[in-house]
Amino acid sequence: MRSMPLLIASLFVLGLTYSAAAQTKPSDDPFDTSAAQKKIAELGVPTTASVADLEKQAGDLFTQRDCGKAIPALERFARQANWLANLVAAGVQPFYSASYDSRKNFGTGVSELVPYERMANEYKSKRDRAMVMQAECVISLGQKDRAVSLLVRSLDLISIDDRARREP
Repeated sequence: MRSMPLLIASLFVLGLTYSAAAQTKPSDDPFDTSAAQKKIAELGVPTTASVADLEKQAGDLFTQRDCGKAIPALERFARQANWLANLVAAGVQPFYSASYDSRKNFGTGVSELVPYERMANEYKSKRDRAMVMQAECVISLGQKDRAVSLLVRSLDLISIDDRARREP
């Protein structure tokens, strides 16, 4: 398990590269990191602690029904949770992109990837819930058109397992 910090660092570096490539047209230049740099300039580099802080702030504002402040806080949290999920998921992507033989030879190492895949999925779920919470606030402010667009998009993203957010 001493290799876990090295694995996490490697996943993070791979995540930056893959995330940028997944969100833009891939460049033929393997040294072109401009898309990743643009995303970092826009959102920074999220950490689990920074995203947890945003989640708490947004959740507190939502609970207090301070929708004027909760909406932008929820949006910031959702964007950061999504960016962190993409970075973490990108770190395990080389395994899924590998050939069958390479994956087979990876052997029990795949079990080391499971916590990261679970983490990425949890952050995506948190993003989805934040979008629904935004929609609830927007509805309470009487902005039904904006609420519908948020709800439609969040329903596209929400997992079938997330019954609490799908039910009216």
